[in-house]
Amino acid sequence: MSPTVPLLSAEYAMIPRMPLSTGPLIGRDTDLSRLADAIGLRPTPGARPGGVVVLSGDAGIGKSRIVGHLVDEATAADWFTPVGHCVGQAGSSLAYLPFVELVGTIDAGHPDVVERVLDTHPSLGHLLPGRADAPDGDRSGRSTDPGQVAEAVHALLSALGDTQPSLLVIEDVHWADHSSRDLITLLLTRGFTRAVGLVVTYRSDDLYRRHPLHETLAVWARIAGLEHVDLAPLPDDAVRELVSGIEGAPTDAATNAEIARRSEGNPFFAEELVASAAAGQALTGGLSRVLRARVEQLDETAQRVLRAIALKGGQYIGHDLLSRVVDLPDETLEAALAAAVEHHVLEARWPPAYTFRHALLGETVADSLLPGERLRLHRAYAAVLAERPELAPASELARHAAAVGDLPTAVRASRAAAESAMAVGGPQEALLHLERALTWLDEDDPERDEVTLRASRAAMVAGEPIRAMDLLRDRLDHPGTAQEPGARADLLSTLVIRSRILDLPIDSIALTDEALSLIGEEADERRVRVLVARVQALVDHGSFVEAAVVGNEVSLLAERLGLGGALAEVRTIMARILEAQEDLDSVETHLRSIVADIDPDDPLLLRALHQLASLAHRRGDLPGSLALYDRGADVARRMHREWAPWGQECRLLGGLTAYELGDWDGAARRLDLGGRPAPQPGRTIFTGAALLVRAGRGDPVDPDLFDALREWWPVDGLCVVLTTMPAVDVLGQAGDLGGMLDLTEEAVRVLDATWGEYHAVVRLAALVAGQAASLVPRADSDLRARAVAVVDDLAERGRRISELRPAVEKASRPKFERAAAESLEDTSRETWAWTARLEAEVLRLRRVAGVEEPPPVAELVDAWRESVAAFERYGHVFEAARSRARLSEALRAAGDDAGSRTVAEQAREVAVRLEAKPLLAELDAVRPGGATVELTPRELEVLALLAQGLTNGQIGKQLYISTKTVSVHVSNLLAKLGASGRTEAAAIARRRGLVTG
Repeated sequence: MSPTVPLLSAEYAMIPRMPLSTGPLIGRDTDLSRLADAIGLRPTPGARPGGVVVLSGDAGIGKSRIVGHLVDEATAADWFTPVGHCVGQAGSSLAYLPFVELVGTIDAGHPDVVERVLDTHPSLGHLLPGRADAPDGDRSGRSTDPGQVAEAVHALLSALGDTQPSLLVIEDVHWADHSSRDLITLLLTRGFTRAVGLVVTYRSDDLYRRHPLHETLAVWARIAGLEHVDLAPLPDDAVRELVSGIEGAPTDAATNAEIARRSEGNPFFAEELVASAAAGQALTGGLSRVLRARVEQLDETAQRVLRAIALKGGQYIGHDLLSRVVDLPDETLEAALAAAVEHHVLEARWPPAYTFRHALLGETVADSLLPGERLRLHRAYAAVLAERPELAPASELARHAAAVGDLPTAVRASRAAAESAMAVGGPQEALLHLERALTWLDEDDPERDEVTLRASRAAMVAGEPIRAMDLLRDRLDHPGTAQEPGARADLLSTLVIRSRILDLPIDSIALTDEALSLIGEEADERRVRVLVARVQALVDHGSFVEAAVVGNEVSLLAERLGLGGALAEVRTIMARILEAQEDLDSVETHLRSIVADIDPDDPLLLRALHQLASLAHRRGDLPGSLALYDRGADVARRMHREWAPWGQECRLLGGLTAYELGDWDGAARRLDLGGRPAPQPGRTIFTGAALLVRAGRGDPVDPDLFDALREWWPVDGLCVVLTTMPAVDVLGQAGDLGGMLDLTEEAVRVLDATWGEYHAVVRLAALVAGQAASLVPRADSDLRARAVAVVDDLAERGRRISELRPAVEKASRPKFERAAAESLEDTSRETWAWTARLEAEVLRLRRVAGVEEPPPVAELVDAWRESVAAFERYGHVFEAARSRARLSEALRAAGDDAGSRTVAEQAREVAVRLEAKPLLAELDAVRPGGATVELTPRELEVLALLAQGLTNGQIGKQLYISTKTVSVHVSNLLAKLGASGRTEAAAIARRRGLVTG
């Protein structure tokens, strides 16, 4: 068996089953009712039980107590009530800690449900480390995907709700690990269609701006249907009632009033003040003094035990570990523990383990530790855990060992903790452990190379490519004096592969040259890795003949060594060689065979699907492309690789393809981050792409947004493209010709430095020319001349690019070859369509810009007919409609009013469906006689009320006419305005000034 299983057991075997705090519930009836209603515990007739709620409040305010009463009520109603806890452990992070506890409780109470879900979601086994059949995360050579764990948990909770109504509680998420926060967000967002209630609690006074939960709370605030209950301080009368019910509480009114005043509505503080008063102590000082007084009532031995427990951190400490750390006779230790429990400082459970009655007590004791005491306790913990690692997580050993300066042990334990985190799908936690290990390793330590590689991999899986590359570069730039050649070769080849994700400057050919010079001729797995990187570098640089030779060499070597994953990766890379030869049928066959052969859980499947979808898009099969992109996005979601390479691209390009197909709601849905935290530059890319729909619909866009998005332009050229394209339309629609030209010229400078030659310039030139043609008639002469010059420069570059064909997959290092013009329609329909559009827009601009010898209108009509045909063939619904609108304008200028009207109505139908208000305004402007529609006074009255959203019946009552008469007036209005419906009629009326408001 792999060492992963016992490692997982070591991480999680001690997870507590902590009882919730109990006690009288005073002054919280309203809050309890809100919680019960939110989870459907008290459903209204016909309503289904279940719901999600977040409960917050200061430390000691009574969160655990009210949740305890909620659990009691749910239990009495025959609900199943598992509870999971997050723990505060400085320097340690355990992936999915509260869910290990939850799933373990469910397994104990409903093992049949767990067994059923395990059959279809084996990743659930990673949260059941105690099982003999727990999955082996290392056997396949891949870590567990967090998405699989998330899907498994949701499936389990849904199945549990089918079996028995259930209330799940996750306490203290201000201490939650990154993976748990993500999983909680998924559960809160998705919710449950079964009888499942979920309550999440956190301590609000622990939060600050940079707290890990702070950004997550902003996401939770936007989740529809999520109830948020914040516990306010109790009123004075409730505090007095609480105090009067405590045994031994003072009976004089003055003392009780002072307790109520000093407790500031905090029940825990009030109880501690009562205890102090009962012990004859003065009610002075803050909470820390009161809590210290509680501890100081115990003898020195008991206080020594409490200090040891406080340094442990977190929740429960097992009796075995505690006894070894404090090294006291059994009788002495048991007496000290009994005294602490009797004085309400500790709580105990079975099997024997202990925790502070409230986290504030533990924090107070920990804060009081002297430096020497702290060091001695860390040393004792480190010694015990080094000998008995099963007594606590590896992260605990790392923390204590680092505190006493035993860095080799700390590094070893931190690496073990990272492997455990990766095995259960917690890359963020793994990265945290590995980066901590790097801080403990000297530059000359050979172990630093392997730890760097593992940290970089964790960063990539976590969706942080910049961090992944920075880690590699830092080690390559600071290798120490004894770096092994083979280790350096691994770092170099890994950097080559990962750097492709972004557009940061890198000479991948030189890096692979160096890597090859370091490894010699030995035919081993390391040589395969380096040669794979070499093939990718050669393909990216357009050296296809050499790439084919090296690709064949590494394919044979990988096959001989049984490295199936490397073989599939080489085959995927070499598909670009076939594509460069424009043998697209062979490319498709090749890629489909790869997709069929790849394991469904292999992340390489994402890349193969992405390439296959891109190929379909290039060939103009937009529906087929969208289906493949969506499939890739689904795979990425299942693997929780939405921000990892290829997963992010599949979702993004699926959204852009839906936009082209005219499914703007679908595009917005795919591109919407839903307020979820997202790594950069992915967040900027998706924000820019989503602006396409907003620009098309004329929705308001904050101009400052574009400045914020520019921050990531130097990192990824796609950020530039997806910011600039919608910005051109937004600024153009706002009439800001100068701002549009400024942004365009800056974007071109960045793209020139990043991409060199790029097909996107064709589309950019067409969009800028189109907006310039609409704005230059009202611009001054200098701005008009500048606009013409910018468009002429872009157009010339666009024409040059349209005669070239892209020969590589990644635009960050493009190489182009001369292509036959007639092949462009078949090999890149997008560029072909935008090329036709560019020529038409340039002619349109020249006709309105006052240039000498403006093009004849017949030439303009022909150009726009070509643009319409090209976008129709390509399948871009909106741009075909926009081209029709401008064809309509050209036909009207040519005197063909009938043809203009016919084409305009075709465009209008699309504009109405897409709610494209700027396009509708453009169509109104070119409607023959559109500005002088004659309406009767009664029609104007009806139109004004229609624009307010009134129904025909409501309009009739306002004007004292029948509904049937109103219907006739509305029909006449729609015909006169050329509107397809009431909403469009109201919009046209407002644009023409026929109504106000």
